[in-house]
Amino acid sequence: MAAEQQNPETTRAHGGLPDLTGPLPPPPLLDLVRARGAWVREELAHGTFEAWHFFPHGSAGSAPTHVFIQPVASGDPAAVARGVTTTVLRELRPAGAAEAARRGHRRGNAERYPLAERVEELLRTSDRPTEAYLAAVALRYERLADAGNRSPVRSLVDITGLPLGTVKSHIQLARKKGLLEAVGAKAGGRATRRAHAVVAAAEAGAGDGSG
Repeated sequence: MAAEQQNPETTRAHGGLPDLTGPLPPPPLLDLVRARGAWVREELAHGTFEAWHFFPHGSAGSAPTHVFIQPVASGDPAAVARGVTTTVLRELRPAGAAEAARRGHRRGNAERYPLAERVEELLRTSDRPTEAYLAAVALRYERLADAGNRSPVRSLVDITGLPLGTVKSHIQLARKKGLLEAVGAKAGGRATRRAHAVVAAAEAGAGDGSG
């Protein structure tokens, strides 16, 4: 029976490539796939073989782009000698590995973006453009940019249901109010400490029934 394993709390780097999350495969596999992403390990043939599924950064939950199968050092020598047979291949569960990657992705987001749930609520329900709403715009914009989204403004249009021009004006207003700041010469932006504090205060107010 296959067993999937994912540990999103482990973040290490190899070959100068950050954000390799989950259990790390053997270095030769990392050298073959020199990209950012998540690895999911799956046991095959009662632990005789292991499969390593790789999901590129930003694609957690889709099909893996690479799957490697190799013997486990403690595996049954006779089974290893028979090789990766059709029976072994039938045990592969890429869908299960994708679900493990999704779980790890969600846990990672919860740790990295602890205010994410409140941000989404503010974007959907706030009277616009309140300071809390603009702070939520700043945090969501930052998260989209961090994920490599090439058009965070258009993604915010989809999230809020507002016209493109309106969303652009809200982003400009968030910058003007000191809730969103530029990051050097790069495109995008970073939510300021003030933006985090405003959303946290809104969350506390909602929690005690005063919001």
